[in-house]
Amino acid sequence: AGAGTGKTRVLTTRLAHLLATRKAWPSQILAVTFTNKAAREMQHRIGGLIGGAVEGMQWLGTFHALGAKMLRRHAELAGLRSDFTILDADDQVRLMKQIIVAENIDEKRWPARQLAACIDGWKNRGLTPDKVPAGEAHAFANGKGGELYAAYQARLKVLNAADFGDLLLEVLRIFQEHPEVLAEWQERFKYMLVDEYQDTNVAQYLWLRLLAQKHKNICCVGDDDQSIYGWRGAEVDNILRFEKDFPGAKVIRLERNYRSTANILGAASGLIAANEQRLGKTLWTEANDNEGEKIKVASYWDGEEEARAVAEEAEQLQRQQHLLREMAILVRASFQMREFEDRFINLGIPYRVVGGPRFYERAEIRDANAYLRLIAQGDDDLAFERIVNKPRRGLGDVAVQTIHRLARAEGISLLRAAKTLVTTEELKPAARRALAGFVEMVERWRALVAGMPHTELAEIVLDESGYTEMWQNDKSADAPGKLENLKELIRSMEHHETLAGYLEHISLVMEIEQNDTADKINLMTLHSAKGLEFDTVFLPGWEEGLFPHQRALDENGLAGLEEERRLA
Repeated sequence: AGAGTGKTRVLTTRLAHLLATRKAWPSQILAVTFTNKAAREMQHRIGGLIGGAVEGMQWLGTFHALGAKMLRRHAELAGLRSDFTILDADDQVRLMKQIIVAENIDEKRWPARQLAACIDGWKNRGLTPDKVPAGEAHAFANGKGGELYAAYQARLKVLNAADFGDLLLEVLRIFQEHPEVLAEWQERFKYMLVDEYQDTNVAQYLWLRLLAQKHKNICCVGDDDQSIYGWRGAEVDNILRFEKDFPGAKVIRLERNYRSTANILGAASGLIAANEQRLGKTLWTEANDNEGEKIKVASYWDGEEEARAVAEEAEQLQRQQHLLREMAILVRASFQMREFEDRFINLGIPYRVVGGPRFYERAEIRDANAYLRLIAQGDDDLAFERIVNKPRRGLGDVAVQTIHRLARAEGISLLRAAKTLVTTEELKPAARRALAGFVEMVERWRALVAGMPHTELAEIVLDESGYTEMWQNDKSADAPGKLENLKELIRSMEHHETLAGYLEHISLVMEIEQNDTADKINLMTLHSAKGLEFDTVFLPGWEEGLFPHQRALDENGLAGLEEERRLA
């Protein structure tokens, strides 16, 4: 089923029909969605179709929510108690760090985030520690990957905890080791419905396949051309292989699009036709051929000129009574938003960033700005507090509290208090050395303000403070994006004469408050735009290296290019 063809509607109507014709009780239907929002919407839509609220749809939810529910019922078979805790990503990394340190592995050389990514990948593929291929298990920490995974799983049991990957992995293991439990669940679910099937990973696929074996009534809705989550373990093969897995399955192609004009569909179909890994379908629309404007292609010298042109066009449309909230600017990477945000602020065009903080509100930008604020104004306590131990310098809570106490007692700022403390014996030697180093660094940077361009100073600060290096060593998926944002920050400073001028600009930007019902133009990444509709869409930055994104091409070659094409 293509984009805008009413996939979710087909699922909800089918579900409502099953209930209305009494083919099944609500408790006999398993309905899986990808996000909590989709689950809520579905519940709401079904209520609208059959009148009144839907009671007893306890098996409508996301893979994780349903997995957790099943796991709580059989927790003891997985070595857990039914009140187990579900760890989020931060807890997970913290726990892995402890295990890596306990094994005497150098955490700097083999960061916990990297191990988390490995283990996540294995869990997404349904692999318990004993099933991980030897070659892969050896890749981390010179052959210790497999042992660390086993140790991590054992530690989770001690803590009576599960991470997101376990919610399906442990249920899968129970199904495989206890056929009687599986049989009970297979008996229960007469009908199974799955949304966004192209985004399922191997573990989710195995889970669905096992559950569907008895009644063999499973309805999956998906679009092989919309699989854009390969980086999260999604396997587009699952949808391409469906007919083999369920012999006699009926494939229904939804090809009528209710969202776009013929021109747009033609362009999209022409682009996606270049992909080799797909089932193939042709989207069409009732709208007459002469309806809908042609797609306009414009080329610009640089991002700034592009932002100016888009803003002018948006203003033009607004004068012709078009609503700003019906316009969207979709970018491939979040750092591209900055030029648009600055332009909109200058012109006074209200905007909202969907699915993420506005550029200057991102954590890494606030950290960088805090360094600059402290240099410009040494008594800025909030800035001092934010970065005194970021990246970690061995100044724990105790040290920071000591600085606070002295500052309050003497009525001076934290930086001044820190300078005083360095000369006394109050702090432990290690903390005192770290604090002395920090104070000295800040003083050195403050001396440079008058004599060099502020952009150069900013680069020196991010470098010498170890802040850039902290993100370079971070192996999480969003670290490269954060580094791009920091580079973009330095570029944005070029528009201001002085450091003070730049900081003034920032504080004004932060002031513009967010009122969400207002008419505002939408800024978001292509990933966050999935499933949304707008009257006018601007697509900046379609250039080799940015979109298709260089990282996707470098890491995944042709498969990466195909995923970028699906995104487009």
